[in-house]
Amino acid sequence: MLDKALQHAKWKQRLMMAVIAAIVVVILVPLGYVVLNKLAARQSAALFDQLNAYHTVAEPNVELSSEMLANDTSFGGNVVTKEYKDIDGYKVPWGTYTSQYTNLRWELDDRLFAQSIERRDKRFGLQQFQPGSTQKIARFYTGTKDLPNEAQTLAELPDHVGEIAVTFNRGYTYSELKRLLPKNLELRWGYLFNDTAHVSISGDVAQPRIGESPIGMALADGQSPQSQIKYWRQALSQYWTGAKNNQAYEKAMKTPPARLKFRGVMLTGTTENLAKVATAPYVSGTSVGVTVPRVPFITPTK
Repeated sequence: MLDKALQHAKWKQRLMMAVIAAIVVVILVPLGYVVLNKLAARQSAALFDQLNAYHTVAEPNVELSSEMLANDTSFGGNVVTKEYKDIDGYKVPWGTYTSQYTNLRWELDDRLFAQSIERRDKRFGLQQFQPGSTQKIARFYTGTKDLPNEAQTLAELPDHVGEIAVTFNRGYTYSELKRLLPKNLELRWGYLFNDTAHVSISGDVAQPRIGESPIGMALADGQSPQSQIKYWRQALSQYWTGAKNNQAYEKAMKTPPARLKFRGVMLTGTTENLAKVATAPYVSGTSVGVTVPRVPFITPTK
């Protein structure tokens, strides 16, 4: 009798433990799933925020086509970014990037910072191209002496639209830009300083040094420094990973927007009009970017 009682007690104990284990599983598994989902959602939101900061301050004349989650799970996923350039009303695919996140961290696609392949041109030396679309990259320069002036070659390319990066002989405010720049060209983006925190400044021995990772702001569609300075500075502060005592960074963060000096701009328009910029007295150098043949069913913006 005593043995049977002990066996019965042990059976009840095992049954109770099994019931407790089942209850724990029923409670903890959904709870764990919720916690993992919240952690992953927090990291994906942080990744979207960082991408937005990057788009705001570090992409000359680049627009978002789409940006969405992919392979989204409780343990992480991807954010796929598709971009294009607006070339005087012509939409040209630019690149597709895949950034990653887990429920512990996020990481931007490295190609956002090193997005060029290079070839040597007999006339202008080292040239850079965007790997995803093989479109030519319009470059800014970190100096003002003996710069290439590629825009002059656009006179040889009629019936096209294009973009050029213009490096000035000195810094100009936004109000000065509005007076200086031709009205038959579209001002798309303003170059303020170079980001040495993400990509080092490099250059060909026979070429001026190239601002590989320019920092600036969109100036298209009537956007002015005054209208976007608070939002833009928040984005720059979030994106910037260099030393906070960097002089160019501090100047951009503290200078009144009307007094910000732009070292260069991105312009779009017909190649005939862009070619005329090459001889302007305020220009130290120019670099040609994307060019597109004109078609009769798309009217250029300018």
